[in-house]
Amino acid sequence: MIVVHRHRLAYLVVGLGFLYLLFLDLTGIGIPCLFHLVTGLKCPGCGVTTMVLSLSRLDFLSAYKANPFLLLTLPFLFFEVVYAGFYLPMKNKRNKANDVLLILYAIGLLVFGILRNVFGF
Repeated sequence: MIVVHRHRLAYLVVGLGFLYLLFLDLTGIGIPCLFHLVTGLKCPGCGVTTMVLSLSRLDFLSAYKANPFLLLTLPFLFFEVVYAGFYLPMKNKRNKANDVLLILYAIGLLVFGILRNVFGF
């Protein structure tokens, strides 16, 4: 029963994301990054919308320029969504190695956020 609800939630999130990207592509009106508005700095997630729109057009260079860290780690993120979002709950257990991997990923994301503001990438 829980898996069914997770699938519905996943479909809802993907559907809303698709509608947002369609709206953004048609109107050019997007949700601004609050961190960037307040500080003038790029957060680790800045450029995700541009990256996804570029990927939808198969423009990999623009996607890379928008957010290189997230583009290069998309396979890991996809695996993590499937593994931790669907597989582990079905087995009703935790995986400590996966928890460590997520902590390392979060550290990498924070380091990227700092480096992109220091070196401008």
